[in-house]
Amino acid sequence: MPDYWIKINETEDEELKHHHYLITARDESEAKKSALKFMERFIDDDEHPEKIENGFSFYNKAVFVRLAAIKKTTKEEFKEFLLKTHTIDMT
Repeated sequence: MPDYWIKINETEDEELKHHHYLITARDESEAKKSALKFMERFIDDDEHPEKIENGFSFYNKAVFVRLAAIKKTTKEEFKEFLLKTHTIDMT
């Protein structure tokens, strides 16, 4: 099964955070379904998130979590991205 790169945007008090995940699924539709299921429990403390377009709102619309992008990828490409964004090169 192919791998899909899932980009999720979280907005709280006008602060935007980007989250990246890797999902293995049969196709893009299944990857989106899995991502939305994951996002519904993104914030554990809110047991009743509100469904919005491409995501959920939490804490009475104080936090918005949206599916920003789905892209077919490989585990190697995803690892390269993570290493690139989380490595400090002091040379």
